[in-house]
Amino acid sequence: MKKLLISVAAFFTMVFCFGVSVEAAPVKMADGQLFDAQYYAQNNPDVVAAFGTDVNWLYLHYTVCGKTEGRLPYDPSYGSGSSSGGFNAAYYAARYPDVAAVFGNDPTLLRMHYDLCGKAEGRFPNAEAELATMPGPMPVYIVSISSEEQQVLDLVNAERAKYGLAPLAWDSSNLGPGAALRAQEISVYFSHTRPDGSSCFTAITNPGIVGENIAAGQRSAQEVMNSWMNSPGHRANILDARFTRLGVGYLYSPSSHYKFYWVQMFSS
Repeated sequence: MKKLLISVAAFFTMVFCFGVSVEAAPVKMADGQLFDAQYYAQNNPDVVAAFGTDVNWLYLHYTVCGKTEGRLPYDPSYGSGSSSGGFNAAYYAARYPDVAAVFGNDPTLLRMHYDLCGKAEGRFPNAEAELATMPGPMPVYIVSISSEEQQVLDLVNAERAKYGLAPLAWDSSNLGPGAALRAQEISVYFSHTRPDGSSCFTAITNPGIVGENIAAGQRSAQEVMNSWMNSPGHRANILDARFTRLGVGYLYSPSSHYKFYWVQMFSS
């Protein structure tokens, strides 16, 4: 089974302080894809930290890495309009790569496909519609830490101890609920962007320095920790000395593609 991993960290007092000199709306790139560099920069601070805000570098990252990681090329609300019935072109293109391979990211063509074919085929117009079909309520509050989440917390602190780092404390009021919500969301849309198009960090109250690791397909806490520790970006979050608290989300969804979904949310 293919497994997925993505990590991101951000210092939220800095996120919107870029020297941005990029486009203000989606533009058609040389290969015909629509791309909004300003939106991409604002929603992917980890990419900006490495590549800056140059349009060409941001688009290079999207085509080489971002697209497969589930990052959105432009604001999901673009092209939807009041008459769209809640159609989300960016979601539709990312969720159905077979359609995007033919129609690209053009909102008008994607909406046409949904109206003529997609709806009858059982495709979803937006992530919220897909989430609504999932059994059980969306997790909002955590009463107690689950066995899988406790195992991840213990394994994280064991790794930190190897490097002389202080253990992370479980955050039951903020990061825990946020991670549980994110686990549900990534089972539908595997990305640091939430189904409504906002940053993953809007699922929590942001106290300053925050980070998120996500993964899918790993069957146990030990397996997902091995995957994270063997990935530089995820490892950096786990071993970041600035972090003091942790929330873990775990979801088993047997009818979904990857079945097992894991989230770590860190804060200082």
